[in-house]
Formats: sequence, structure tokens, C-alpha cells
Amino acid sequence: MSEFDEFFRDMGVPNSPQRIVMLSAFEGWNDAGQAATQALLYLIDLYSDSAHEVGHIACASFYDYTVTRPVMVNVEGKRKIMWPETTFTQIDINPTLSLLIEVGPEPNFKWTDFARRSLRIAEDREVTEIITLGSMFADCTHTRPLPMYVNETTHNLADDNSYTGPIGIPSVVNYTAVENGYTTHSMWVSLPSYTQYVDSQDNPVAMLRILDELSTYLGVELKRGNLPTRALKWKAQADMLLTLNPEVKDYISRMENFYDNSQRAQNLSPDAADNLILETERFLREHSSGDDTSDSPEKTRGEHNE
Repeated sequence: MSEFDEFFRDMGVPNSPQRIVMLSAFEGWNDAGQAATQALLYLIDLYSDSAHEVGHIACASFYDYTVTRPVMVNVEGKRKIMWPETTFTQIDINPTLSLLIEVGPEPNFKWTDFARRSLRIAEDREVTEIITLGSMFADCTHTRPLPMYVNETTHNLADDNSYTGPIGIPSVVNYTAVENGYTTHSMWVSLPSYTQYVDSQDNPVAMLRILDELSTYLGVELKRGNLPTRALKWKAQADMLLTLNPEVKDYISRMENFYDNSQRAQNLSPDAADNLILETERFLREHSSGDDTSDSPEKTRGEHNE
């Protein structure tokens, strides 16, 4: 048996000729900077030659239209109302791997029913695995690799370190999928809270981080298009904040120090690593400027552990 076969056996993934993985991301609370949904929509665009919509959820009972509003658009010279809906698009990566991509606004009501509808479509498409994606604002910096949290939820097990607290629809989809026997994972990328002030409609750095993590998990090299170039331009814009805002510059310096020490601690003995962590925490406390750069009201924590 090859190492590739052993990997999927250990992960509980069927080693079948056709592997179909559902990727789910939802706009709103679970999608800081729209990184998760934009990454999947961009993936659909990259594989547009094979992309085809295979299902949708557009039931009015799932949405509060005063919160998730319909929009008016012009289609070939005619006005049309677009109602909130979740779409399912399948793309073929190679002869043995296809992705079923679920993207839409987080529903306002009946989450359990919504999750069950999602799984019915997954079952119809013979999905073998489900991965929910999300993004959150957290204490990190764009000058270092963005933190990525990957969690297997296959058995709905919990320990003392498991997250407890508010959740979003990705956690409900995960939980329901596990109850129905699916191999299920969640992936969350962290974004610096100050990046919401970068003049950009999306965050290509976070999108690229998600595609890289998906490539690693899926065992294939997903297309990236022009994301690497866009990511470099985005980082240059973020760097401008350092010259314009001393508080942001100080915050980035502290986060760099924390990240670098954390990386060094991985190669130290347990006692030495504990001392380095204590020194780093003391440094961060002593050099805290008291600003709210890292305490944005939009910062979301914890759900990546669901």
C-alpha cells in the first residue's frame, strides 16, 4: 500500500476512483473580510470550464429579508430581483477528484432544516467528505503567515480544550454531517483586525492561504490564477498602514515578536519553551499601547474549534 493510500485510510477517506468533497462557506458572521466565500467563488472561476450548478436552496423560510436583503439587478435591459439563495456548484479538478462548492448567505432561521437540505444535495451528488470554511479577525499580522486552524469533527468528540460558545451555520452543518456519517473537517483562517482598513474589496492573502491549505489536504495542486500577484499588491497596501499609523506599526511589531518566539519555542526543550512563552507574554503586556487595534468589535474568536 502506498503512503498516499495509507494517508486516506488513516483519515477515514474512501480510496475510491471518484472522490467528491463538498466545500461550504457562508457570508456573514463566519466570513471576516469575505475571505472564505471569496476563495470558493474564485475557485469556481478558475475551473469555469468544468463548473456547473447542480442545486440551490432558496426557501424564503430560511431568511429574514430585512437582514439579508434581496437586490435589484439589470439583466439584458430588464430589471430583476435576486433573492438570497445558496448555490451548489460542482467543479472537476482531475479525473478522480471533484469539488461540490456550497456558497451563500448564512440563513437566519431553521438552521437544522437548512443543514439537512445541504446534506440531501451532498448525498445526491455522492459526496464522500465535507469541509466547512470560515475566517475571523484575530491577533496576527500580514507580515507573517496567517494562522490556519484545521479541525476534524468526524466523531463530535470534545475535551477540555474544545470550544464552547456561540456558533454559526458552518458548525451546524458539520455537526449534522457527522451525525449522518460523513468525514468532516472545518478550516478557519485568521485575519489581522486592522486589514479591514486596507482599501480592497477582498483579501487575496487570506484567500491564497485557504487554497494552499485545501491543496495540502486534498493532495492536489489547486489552480491559483493571479492570486499570488494580487496578494503581493495587497501586502504593499497593508504596509502603508505602518507608515501612516504608529499604533498599527507598534501592534505589528508585537505580533511579529510573538509569532517569531512561538516558532523558536517549537525547537526548544519544554522548560526553555515555557520560559520563552512567559517572556513573550510579559513583553506584550509591557509594550501594550492600550489601543484597540487588536480588539476590533468585528473580531471573532473560537468557532474554528467546532
